[in-house]
Amino acid sequence: MGLFHCPLGALGYGDDGCIQCGLCSAVTRAQKIEATQKMRAWIRENRQSSNPDLLIQKIAVCGKGGSGKSTLTALLSGALEHIGYRTLILDTDSSNGGLYKKLGMDAPPLPLNQTEEGNCAPAFLNREQIYFEEVEEPFVVTNRMRSLVCAGKIEDPLMGCACTIGEYARILIQKLSTQAREIVIADQEAGVESFGRGIEASCDTILIMVEPSIESVELAGKIQYMAQGIGIQRIRAILNKIEDEEQEEFILDRLTEQGVRCLGKIEDSKQIRNRNLFSRELLPEEGFALTGSIATCMLDEAEMTYDRPQGF
Repeated sequence: MGLFHCPLGALGYGDDGCIQCGLCSAVTRAQKIEATQKMRAWIRENRQSSNPDLLIQKIAVCGKGGSGKSTLTALLSGALEHIGYRTLILDTDSSNGGLYKKLGMDAPPLPLNQTEEGNCAPAFLNREQIYFEEVEEPFVVTNRMRSLVCAGKIEDPLMGCACTIGEYARILIQKLSTQAREIVIADQEAGVESFGRGIEASCDTILIMVEPSIESVELAGKIQYMAQGIGIQRIRAILNKIEDEEQEEFILDRLTEQGVRCLGKIEDSKQIRNRNLFSRELLPEEGFALTGSIATCMLDEAEMTYDRPQGF
């Protein structure tokens, strides 16, 4: 079956982290389904014990390519900063490299897959738990209350596949430990491959960006199926690029048919489009103006406190 990367991080059958699901040796479709069912049941059981109060600790932003995941990540982190939350943003996209500009940073962090030792992981990834302040420079860049870490980039031809990048992302999300008023936001690669790698397995919240295309709408249903399969309960769609009421009504109807709940939409903004085009920071106050209701609705649902801006 070729090179295999265990979604739970086991190096081999029977090694540390192995639950003996048999996925690594599965050949037929039936064997693979049986193995993934065992793995999903294990993840769901362990998720309930690790976050019994269903607090928002780790958010994964998913969706179709070009739907606005990175823009939502920047705006939402800004909105959270505006109401007193510190965020660590994990860029898992192996291709696009402009997220740091949206966050107002002068330069990106060094990707985790580009250490001086070659393919060796940064030393801090070997810790049992990783707190925000333990992510070491040059692998993190911070602007006020927002910090950015990059799992890896493919920057040259024949540089290799994204397997190592996905593995570093899975390990970091799993080991990151949040304290009061800290939230992790993972800006995921397009599609559902990250679910196959188990990157979202440690997340408690999935936000699905949906744009006006049937592919994007149908992908939202598939992402929800994937997320529910590993026990994630808080799954919400965010609409983007909506041009009129007809589009919005059509998309909401299709999402409802798939059982996908919509949390809100990002209103069209020429100012935000220009900031993206000219590589300017998406400011916290702009983030709160466009995604503040999304941020506060999530926090209210989880019964988490936050600062209320004047006039809110």
